[in-house]
Amino acid sequence: MCRVLAYVGEPVDLEDLLYRTDSSLLHQVYDPHLMSFLNLAGFGMMAWDERSHEPSVPFVYKTAEIPTFDRNLRSLSGKLRPTSLVAHIRGVTHSDREVVGPYNLHPFRWGDAPVALAQNGTLSAFGTMRYDLLPYIRPELASQIEGTTDTEWIYALVLSQLPTPAAGLTPEDYERALVAALELIREVRVRRKIADSSALNLVVCDGRCLVATRFTYDYGWHKDDLPSLAQRFKFVSLWFTSGSAYRRIGDEWVMGGGEHDRSLLLSSEPLTSDASTWVEVPEYSMLTAWTEDRVLRLRTRDLDL
Repeated sequence: MCRVLAYVGEPVDLEDLLYRTDSSLLHQVYDPHLMSFLNLAGFGMMAWDERSHEPSVPFVYKTAEIPTFDRNLRSLSGKLRPTSLVAHIRGVTHSDREVVGPYNLHPFRWGDAPVALAQNGTLSAFGTMRYDLLPYIRPELASQIEGTTDTEWIYALVLSQLPTPAAGLTPEDYERALVAALELIREVRVRRKIADSSALNLVVCDGRCLVATRFTYDYGWHKDDLPSLAQRFKFVSLWFTSGSAYRRIGDEWVMGGGEHDRSLLLSSEPLTSDASTWVEVPEYSMLTAWTEDRVLRLRTRDLDL
């Protein structure tokens, strides 16, 4: 199962998030705390910096190699202080049917699309249902699908639910698009009589705001051929912490306090062994975060789909 990390707020040292904490994203490649799978199928990130040239366009780095040994990534992370970020390490089941390569790496963002998307989870029986999604995807978007993952199809589906032209989109627009996409997937699953548990923790980000879901279809219903019991019973995790800025205070990495929260860090699992400053995103919910005048705005809503 993949691991995802997202951030919005004050400039943050990327190296701190990827490497320096005791459960950093790159540490989760080989030793995740809340799952038993290794995440060896590649790494991707998109980082926005509001001070950069064309701030709406993210810096992009992806590699299908194991990122722990990537010296280029380590070097670049020491130079970047993004104000918004989505990073992802891809985990796949140990099967000769899985495709590991550059076209399957998250996050996805096509051309001048307004938003990027990463996923932690999987759509069961995706091969059975994928072409049933085509009527709900705009043709110019469907033609851009290059890889084999369910995530890329979900990305095309979400983009197709956004207003066109996609200018001046609001957090509410992204929320509505995600809900509409989840409802359409539910319709297809019912039509195809697919009832296997399917987790869809989705994160979308446009450099100004991020919206995330913690959601599972038909939780608890599993086939008998899953490789581990842990896959059957664990609800896919998602955590966040918010405050003035993420930094090291003494021997601890925490979101510092202040008069107002200015930053939010979201992750599949806490970036520190001590999770006391982290909050678990509720099951079947959506979390939205953005900043206005350097003050963090945050809300959650239930997903009753």
